[in-house]
Amino acid sequence: MDQRIVEIILYVIGEIESRRVNLDEIDGISEDLIKQGFSRREVTTAFSVFNQRGMGARDRSQIIEPANPNAFRVLHDMESQFISREALGHVLQLLRLGVLSHADVEELIERCVMMGSPAAEMSEMKMMVATHLFEKELLPSESMMPAASARLLPELIH
Repeated sequence: MDQRIVEIILYVIGEIESRRVNLDEIDGISEDLIKQGFSRREVTTAFSVFNQRGMGARDRSQIIEPANPNAFRVLHDMESQFISREALGHVLQLLRLGVLSHADVEELIERCVMMGSPAAEMSEMKMMVATHLFEKELLPSESMMPAASARLLPELIH
């Protein structure tokens, strides 16, 4: 999924969260997004993904409240070498808004560690999130990496 589409979805969720927009009024902000520099195609695609994933139909309490409202992800010292605070904050915000699941957060952290490069900054994390969401869209039940390894495993056994 394109990073700009993810930005639009986050903007819409943010507007709903702040109660500036009701779910019935979401279509009214498309012109605002176009004025901000997004194309009509990007806005239409983002709204389509938003509705397709059921984000618009969820109860607000399901988006905001985790099972334990005091729970949050703390990085291990080793993990913190590979993810900046800002990037982790972005991921945790997406988790709180319901865009990412706890499993998605873990997978993104794992990818950063596996890359082994210096701490992923905000721009890199936004790209990783967009890629991750695109992979989930292609394979709705699981991410790209586990699906690929699951398909290869039976062939290796024979």
